[in-house]
Amino acid sequence: MNRFTTRTGAAVIAVATATSVAACGGGSGGGGSSSASASDTLTVAVDADAAPNGYDPLLYSQGQYTFFSTLYDALFVTDEDGKAQPNLVSQFSNSPDNLKTTLTLRDGVTFADGKKLDSTVVKANLDRRTDPKLEAYGQIGKGQASEITDVAAADPKTVVITWKAPQATPENNLADTAGVIVGPDGVANPDSLETEPDGSGPYTLDDGKSTRASSYTLDKNAQAWHADAWSFDHVVYKVITDPQALANAVISGQADVAGILDPTTIDQVESKQKTVKIGGTIVGFPVTDKKGATNPAFGNEKARQALLYATDRTSLVDQLHQGSRATSQLFPEGATGFDAGLDDEFGYDPDKAKQLLAEAGYPNGFDVNLTVLGQPDEDAVAIQSQWKKVGINLKFVTATSTDQVFAAVNTDPVIFGPFAVGSNPAGFVAGALYGGFMNTQGAKEPAIDASLGAALGAKGDAQKQTLTDLNRAITEHAWYIPVYEDFTYYGYNAGKVAAPVFAGTNNYLVLSEIKPAS
Repeated sequence: MNRFTTRTGAAVIAVATATSVAACGGGSGGGGSSSASASDTLTVAVDADAAPNGYDPLLYSQGQYTFFSTLYDALFVTDEDGKAQPNLVSQFSNSPDNLKTTLTLRDGVTFADGKKLDSTVVKANLDRRTDPKLEAYGQIGKGQASEITDVAAADPKTVVITWKAPQATPENNLADTAGVIVGPDGVANPDSLETEPDGSGPYTLDDGKSTRASSYTLDKNAQAWHADAWSFDHVVYKVITDPQALANAVISGQADVAGILDPTTIDQVESKQKTVKIGGTIVGFPVTDKKGATNPAFGNEKARQALLYATDRTSLVDQLHQGSRATSQLFPEGATGFDAGLDDEFGYDPDKAKQLLAEAGYPNGFDVNLTVLGQPDEDAVAIQSQWKKVGINLKFVTATSTDQVFAAVNTDPVIFGPFAVGSNPAGFVAGALYGGFMNTQGAKEPAIDASLGAALGAKGDAQKQTLTDLNRAITEHAWYIPVYEDFTYYGYNAGKVAAPVFAGTNNYLVLSEIKPAS
C-alpha cells in the first residue's frame, strides 16, 4: 500500500496499520549533522519520520522506500518511468501459466556485515509474509490478490515463487518495499531491526550522528555492489514536521531537497528555488462497508452510487484546490486504465442522486458517520454541505486518539483522505481496496474480482483493457467515491542538485537518481 498526505498539514502516514501511527509525530528539524563537506552530502528534508518504528523496512508502505533504498536493496525497484526493474535479481522468467516465477539472483551482493545474498535469505524474507504487522506484504499475503503460496530455494542463486493466481507481471509485486531483502541476522531476529538496520544498500547508518525522529546520517558503503551508482558520499535525512519550516529549509539552502511541501508554501519555494510535482494521489472516500454491517444503507449499491452523483467535485476544486483535477474515478490520469469518459458519466448530478436514493428505499436520504481527529478539514466540510442537498447527512465523529481513527475502517461506512494510488493501480486495488484494509469485511464483487484477476494475469494491450474494466467496475459499483486528483510537490536547490525524479506516477522520489547540478 502506498502513503497518503493530509491536506491541512504535511504529515505523511502509512495507512491502516498501528505501526504507522507514529509517522504522524516526530521532531521539527535539527538533529545530528555530518562533518562532511556540503559538496559530497545530499541533505533531504522530509515532513515525517521515515522510520518511527525502527529499521525493519517491511513494517512500512511503499512510500518509505525513498529512505530505505539507502540502507536496503530490493528484488526489483521502480524507475522514473514507473517500470519495475531488476535490482537484486539479474534475470527472471514466468512459467507458461504465469503461476511460477523463477528469479536468478545477482552475483557479488553482500550485506553490511559481510554476509552474502543467497536464495535462502530471500526465502526467509518472503516467508515473513504471513506476519500481519508487515505493511509491505499486504499484496502478497494470504488471501490477497497476489498471494504467494510457496517460495523455494532451488539452488544458492535461484528462487522459485508460486502464486495462487496467475501473475503476468510478478515484478510489480516484488518492487521497492515489498521486495526489500533484509540480511540473514535481521530476518532471523527482526527485533534487532528496531535499533540497527541489516541491509545490502549503498549506505550505512551513522548511529552516532543520528537522532530518531529528527535526523539520520547515512555514509556511503564503498564495498556495496552498486556504490558507484549513487552520487553522494553522505545523505542526511532531516525530519521537519512544520510546513513553513520545511519550506524555509529548501528556500534557505539548508536542505537540497524537501517534501512533501504543503500547498500553501509552494509559491514561496518557487520564488527562490524550484519544485517538481507528480499526480497519482486520489482524494476521496473508500467505502469500507459494502455489506451494510455498520450502516444498512451501504449494503445497497444504489445508495452508494448516490454519493458519486451528490459530490460536486468541480466546485470543490475551483474553490479550494486550484491546480488539482476533479475526478470520478480511482485511477490517476497518468495510469494505464484511466478512462476520461468516467468523469462525465459519473459527474455531479443531484437529481440522479435523489432518484437512486428513492430506488434504494431512502427517499429522505440517510446518515453517514465519518471519524475525524480534531476538526474536520475543509474538504470534508464542503462535501458535507453538498451531500446535505440530496438528503445525505454527513456526521463527524470526533476521535479521542489516532488508534480510533485507524479503527474507523471497522466502525464507519467510509473513511476519507488522499491515497497514493500511483502508477500501479491494480496493486493498490489488490493490496488495499479489495484485498486489504479498505475491505476488512471481505466483501466480493464479481466484476471487480474478474477484472482484477485478469489484470494481474495479463500484459500489453490485454492488460490495458482489463485495467480499464477494473477502473469502471470500481466506479460503477461505488466501492470508492473519488473527489479529486492531488499533486505532490518537492522543492529542490537547483544550484546544488539536478531536478529529482519520481518513481513513475508514485508520489515518492527515486533517490538514486538525484545527481549534482551540472
